[in-house]
Amino acid sequence: MTFRKPLTRHNAAPLAEFLYYANGLPMRYLCRTLQRHERTIKSWMSGQAVIPPWAVAVLRLRLLERDLIRDQMGLTAIEQEQRLKKPQPVIRPRPAANEEQFAIQLRLDIA
Repeated sequence: MTFRKPLTRHNAAPLAEFLYYANGLPMRYLCRTLQRHERTIKSWMSGQAVIPPWAVAVLRLRLLERDLIRDQMGLTAIEQEQRLKKPQPVIRPRPAANEEQFAIQLRLDIA
């Protein structure tokens, strides 16, 4: 029989790290992923309860798996290509012929 050490503040996960990985995730998703009740997760986030280290590890693993899947699908390479492309010039529509800006623009085009 194995003996588990009790969870204390000394072997707990840091609150800042947990909040970093849980940032932007809906509460229902966190509850389902960590298999804990909403009250438990809220008490972790408020600092009232000790955060188990496995909770941060699960959230970190989720991010690593997401990045690995994106690499395998080739999405990372496509995003890098898009970033390296030169931006397309903005095409401004010409003003209507009855506006006075049209005459000014026409003079500039001819000159």
